This record gives sequence, structure tokens and C-alpha cells, in this order.
Amino acid sequence: MAERKTIIILAVFYVLGIAAGWGYYRSNQEGFLYRGIDSAIRHDLCSRIEDDLKKFKEYPQTTKRSSLNVLIKESMAVVQTQFDGIAPGVVIKFRSVNDESIVSECSKEARRWLKISSLFPELYENEVAIIEGVAPSAVPNPSETNIAGSSNQGRRIALVIGNSKYDNRPLKNPVNDATDMSNALKQVGFKVIELYDANDRAVIEKAISEYSNQLKDYDVGLVYYSGHGIEYQGRNYFIPVRANINDEEEIPRQGFDATQIVEKMSRNNIKTSIFIIDACRNVPVFSSFKSAKQGLAMMQGTTGSIVAFSAAPGQVALDGNERNSPYTSVLLKQMQTPNKKIEDVIKDTAKLVSEKTQGRQTPWYNSSLVGDFYFVSKQ
Repeated sequence: MAERKTIIILAVFYVLGIAAGWGYYRSNQEGFLYRGIDSAIRHDLCSRIEDDLKKFKEYPQTTKRSSLNVLIKESMAVVQTQFDGIAPGVVIKFRSVNDESIVSECSKEARRWLKISSLFPELYENEVAIIEGVAPSAVPNPSETNIAGSSNQGRRIALVIGNSKYDNRPLKNPVNDATDMSNALKQVGFKVIELYDANDRAVIEKAISEYSNQLKDYDVGLVYYSGHGIEYQGRNYFIPVRANINDEEEIPRQGFDATQIVEKMSRNNIKTSIFIIDACRNVPVFSSFKSAKQGLAMMQGTTGSIVAFSAAPGQVALDGNERNSPYTSVLLKQMQTPNKKIEDVIKDTAKLVSEKTQGRQTPWYNSSLVGDFYFVSKQ
């Protein structure tokens, strides 16, 4: 009888122990999760700070860093995507502002990062407080930070698209090109909408719609595309990576008509419109089409616009064997030159690309700008 009571007592304590452990786990589950989130955000943030330091080392005269708040927002977006796959429905929050240094894993690099000239000098003291581990009195909401407002030529917005992972004839560089272009544009005050490896036309249309809906609030709009493109009946089409075009009549259904973007920018009466296409049209299946022509068709922008192609009409743009295409590689460097008009940036890019490719690729552009535009203005 005594043994039975002992067993019962032990069983009760065992069950109570399990219950207590489960309750502790449940009560701390959220804490475990958010500590993991904080760590992931800090790790991504450190990578962004290191990227800025590398850019500054390469272009010390022209590099301007963004704000810490913008970097945090970008890191949160990346981590949100990662956690969507393992913990659906979890809304990412970053709680370290109140209890420890945000950049505790790279404080040395962060202090060096602070020495880079900022697009937002008014936020400097706040950034110092955060990086030094002191809780600031008020941290501005990243969504309220106006990146483009720092430009003395008005607010700037860009849409950057890079397509590399094609089922038919993948390309090595477009996503690299688009990523580097996006980073360069952010450095000179653009808000950037990014799209990489768009599966189909609907995905491109969604990004174009998001861009177009915001255009009215900006003075400068820029669209950059790198990937496959094809001309059909005098119009140019961006090709999504999952497009399966076996007949030329399928091009308008599966490709995105690039002329639509120019038309949307025109309807928004934006002061300065910039359209840059670094499109390779060298997919073998396209060459079998009856109306196939090498290269893309001319596109004429409206008043206040400039349209630049990485290759002249009838030429194929090269993908290249380096990180970037020959065209984007040169263009990125030319954009960094202070007080250089965009026409001169495009013109010098064309000259250097032609020399670099020994005449196999000669970029082309047309301009109807009514004022001067500089990527980098230096007083």
C-alpha cells in the first residue's frame, strides 16, 4: 500500500514537472523567437554596414551613406522574408533599441561607418547614440525618412529590374547589375523599388504599378532594366525568366511592353524621366522568328526624358565575363563623377563601352531633357 502511495506521489510530481516545464517553454517561446529575430537583423545590418565601407573605400570622394534607420528597415524586410518560411504570421519587430547596441556584433565597423558623410546629417547624433549602445530619446521611423529629399534637384525614385535565371539561356550578370545599380542609386538619394528574377509578366506589371502610383510625389523618375529583351512589331519587350516563347505571337502575352513604362512616366508629368535598358537579346529560339531582328527598336521619350540603351538599334548587348555587363560596369563609375550632366555620363559611357568591346557594342541614347540633371552634385 505504501509503495502504491509512493508511486502515485511520484507520478503526480512527474506530471506537475512536465506541466511546469511546458508552461515555462510556452511563456518563454516568444522571447526565444524574438531573440533569434534580433540576432538575424543585427547580422544582416552588419553586412550592410560592411558593404557601405567597401563602397566608400572604392569611391571616397563621392560616396554618401544612407541613414541607420533605412538600413534597419531593409534588414527587417529581409528577415521578415526568412521567417515567413519558418514561422508564418510572425510580424518582425526589432527590440534591441531599448536594451543593447543594435550593432553589437560589428561595433568597430559601425564606428568607422559613422565617419562616412551622410545623406542625413541631422540624424547623426541619434545614430551615434544607437551605435554606442545608449538608448536614444527618439528614433525616427524609417518609413518617414525621405531618402530622395536630400537631393537638391528634387525627390528621386527608381525602379530597378534584373532578370538572370532564365529557363532558356540564363544570363550571368543582370541580377548583379541591378543590385549594384540599386545600391548606387540609393547612395545618390533615390528611393528604389527592386525586382529580381521576375517569373512572369504579372510580376513585372505589379512592380510597374507600384512605381507608377508613387511617381506623382517625385521630381525625378528612373527605370533600369537588365536581362533579355526582344523587339516585336516595333516595340520592345522585357522577357520574364519563366517565359516559354515558342512563337513570336506569344511575345506580347508573355513579355512586358517597355513602352508602357515610358507612357506611364509621361502621364505623371514628372520633371525628369530616365530610362536605361541593358538588355541582351541573344536567345537562339528568338532568331528563328520570321520578324526577328537583332537588337531592340528605337524608343523616343517625351519632353523631359532621356532614354539610354546599352547597344544601338540592331546590335546585341553583351553580358560579359566580369561581375557586371560591359555597359553597366562603365555606367556605374561614370555616375559617381560629381557635377557631370547625365547626357555626358551616357555619352562617355557609350564611348568607353565601344572601346572596351572593340566596337562590337556601341550604346545609344536620345534626350529631350529641358534642364540639367546630375547624379552627384557637389557645391
